[in-house]
Amino acid sequence: MINPHQEIDRLFAAKEYKKALTITEYALTFSPFDTRLYRAKAKLYQVMRDYRNSERWFTALINHNMPMFDDYFGRASVRNEMSDYPGVIADLNVAELMNDNYVELYLKRGGAHWEMRDWPKARADFDRALKIDPRNPEATWINGLLDLQEGRFDTGWLRYEARWNSSRFKSNRLVTSKPQWSPGSGLRRVLVWGEQGIGDQIFYASMLNRLRYEVDKVTMLVDPRLIPLFQRSLPTIDFLPNTSEVPVDEHDSHLPIASIGAQFVRSVSDIEQAASRRYLKADPEKVAHVRERLPKDKPLIGVSWTSAAIKIGPHKSVSMDALKPIIDLEQYQFVNIQYTQGVTETVDPRIMKTSINCRDDFESLAALLEVCDAVISVSSSTVHLAAALGRPVYLMDANKLWYWGNKDGDRSLWYPSVRVFPRDHVLAPWTNVIEKIREELSNDHR
Repeated sequence: MINPHQEIDRLFAAKEYKKALTITEYALTFSPFDTRLYRAKAKLYQVMRDYRNSERWFTALINHNMPMFDDYFGRASVRNEMSDYPGVIADLNVAELMNDNYVELYLKRGGAHWEMRDWPKARADFDRALKIDPRNPEATWINGLLDLQEGRFDTGWLRYEARWNSSRFKSNRLVTSKPQWSPGSGLRRVLVWGEQGIGDQIFYASMLNRLRYEVDKVTMLVDPRLIPLFQRSLPTIDFLPNTSEVPVDEHDSHLPIASIGAQFVRSVSDIEQAASRRYLKADPEKVAHVRERLPKDKPLIGVSWTSAAIKIGPHKSVSMDALKPIIDLEQYQFVNIQYTQGVTETVDPRIMKTSINCRDDFESLAALLEVCDAVISVSSSTVHLAAALGRPVYLMDANKLWYWGNKDGDRSLWYPSVRVFPRDHVLAPWTNVIEKIREELSNDHR
């Protein structure tokens, strides 16, 4: 007779999860109290991304017998995927009593505290992870993110470099034999290459002029959608599509775009000199063209409410229904600057549509943003573009990105035209943020 546990393990290793689940369910009819089958079923549902059923079987396992560390950690991992961060913290508090020397526990619990905006507890957990394994790239990188958010740039940038060794960091690295540029290196022709998303490339581009001041030549590999806008706005820098192969004799060094801050920003007070203000310029002809076609009887406000980011987009996004108190303000004309929309969400008809492709046509989007009197948006590439143009922005912040934590009051230190309105925590309704922005808009035009 085939041992069901061995067969389940074999099928699991072969990634034949549905077959393994069928055998698990069959075996449970004969051994309904076999906790090994409970555990197998919980893990199978987990890898099949049926998190609700996985949580149910982990809970049955924990309630049925003497649970192990892996059971609490497993349920915490599932709850993390379900965005049940209080549940993650509760499970890992118990798991810690069984094993207080596991780096992943502290990274996961620290991440949950981050989502709940409990920075001291997040810091304690990330510090604990680093104490256990000082060379762990995940712990180093995440500590760097928190350092940067708190304005500890001296340690933050150094730790942030560990991102390249992190399995969670999903950006390709340039393959080159050239050394990385740094001040005082004597290297004079720098190839800067874009990494991460298009919003990140816009953000870090604020420091390109500072870099250019230090060297003879700067060439940047960038998302092709940004090239016309960047070339017009930063004429002393050469921009090429990020798929280009640059001859080795045209540069003597390289620099990842997100490492540029480490060269010039060592403290909060350095931001103002290192980062340019209003460093992007919309095409004047396109601005005039867009302005002619938009109403002029009311102040115009661009609205964007959804992020398309695969992992964190849902946490950053606001529903159309939640925005209603703002859209109800009749003294404004609202215009759609959303580059993607929810599949089933109906856009409020009071938000005017345009023919502009806000995802791919950054030249036209920049012109539209230039015409807007203000922008209301979640964190996205659209916010970075509006801020780089110097447009007034009301940012609905989900506490996901370190640079929005660098503020003077509610003003971003990187983009002074941006006012940051943070959500209480990732599970909190957007009500307080919406009401604050509505109040600000009401006061501006009484």
